Amino acid sequence: MQETYVTAPVAGTVLDIPQDLASAVEHVREHPGPVEITLGADRPVGLHMGSMVRRQAGDQLRKAGADPLILRAPVSVDEDMPDEGVIAEADAALVLAHGVGAQALVLALGGVTHRGRQRQRLYSMVAALAEAASAQDVRLLMQNHTTVDEVVMLLVLLDREFDQDTLDVTEPEVTSLAWDVSRSRGAGQSDADAWGFVQRAAKRAPVLVRGLEPGETRHLAQALPGFEEAMANGRVVTVEHCSGSH
Repeated sequence: MQETYVTAPVAGTVLDIPQDLASAVEHVREHPGPVEITLGADRPVGLHMGSMVRRQAGDQLRKAGADPLILRAPVSVDEDMPDEGVIAEADAALVLAHGVGAQALVLALGGVTHRGRQRQRLYSMVAALAEAASAQDVRLLMQNHTTVDEVVMLLVLLDREFDQDTLDVTEPEVTSLAWDVSRSRGAGQSDADAWGFVQRAAKRAPVLVRGLEPGETRHLAQALPGFEEAMANGRVVTVEHCSGSH
């Protein structure tokens, strides 16, 4: 598994609106760099695709300039369904990510504290998905719903299980953090406070920074010490929403 994503501090894009593959490829060709695509039947990549079509879609996106190619699961950990259902859908998304050749899959925690899931149940679900991600050679990026602390706590638990040989993954770095800046801000966490956690997480494994409007990557690079350097070293990758895309 790659230790870093990119070697140039280029802000990528989020493709999260209904569109076909041809439109997505054209957009990537005009804006090469990191790309996050939300999965769906009316999106450039979806579970309805057969294995050959998945491979061809990934090839077209990468040839157009998607680097890294990151997918976003259409399900979050707090979906109003049994744990097994969430795991099954997320696992299917991991299989798809592998088939497309994506480096990572974003999975939102989605406010689990409001759904009544106990912390141990949440950890068990994430651990199972970490093992599934390892088997597919896809990095699982867990996205915060509120402050970034909730994800960092899970990463600490996963690393502890790995050290005790009770987590069946090839390496701890198979899991990492997707920092949704809009979510942490909405929870009252300052960018500087969140960055303290994210910066430490980025030393462990590459981190995705999302939930950004156009131009906000530049603001973060100016405001947060070490942010631009982390991007240049490939430890941090950012993706911004396109104007008018959401």
